[in-house]
Amino acid sequence: MRFAILLVTAATLAGCSMGQDMSVTDSAVAEFHAKLNNGQFAAIVAAAGPEMKSSGPEFVERIHTKLGMFRSTSRQGFNDNIINGDHTFTASYASVYSTGPATENFVYRLNSGKPVLIGYHVESAALLK
Repeated sequence: MRFAILLVTAATLAGCSMGQDMSVTDSAVAEFHAKLNNGQFAAIVAAAGPEMKSSGPEFVERIHTKLGMFRSTSRQGFNDNIINGDHTFTASYASVYSTGPATENFVYRLNSGKPVLIGYHVESAALLK
């Protein structure tokens, strides 16, 4: 019984910030797409964590060149994790670019509620051309 109460309490506490984490991440993804469409590749990388900086703005520019202009997106799933004090939020999106559909996966580290992009993965047939 005591264990069940602990599980419910932990789930309740975790759920308190989940909605806020989703909102912050959705806003960060919208900002990413706006910068992508505006050709602000260096700004995307400059604001990212060290995990993304090594690929440089050329990586983001190549993605934009292949996919074209961003048009729309819809969040498909998410994962909110806090492990040893490291808070990450991973979200997957079904997106549409001028060359067609893409599946995007963003990984953000949340530092005091502020999202820092540490991973970006994209799949699209347009990338194979």
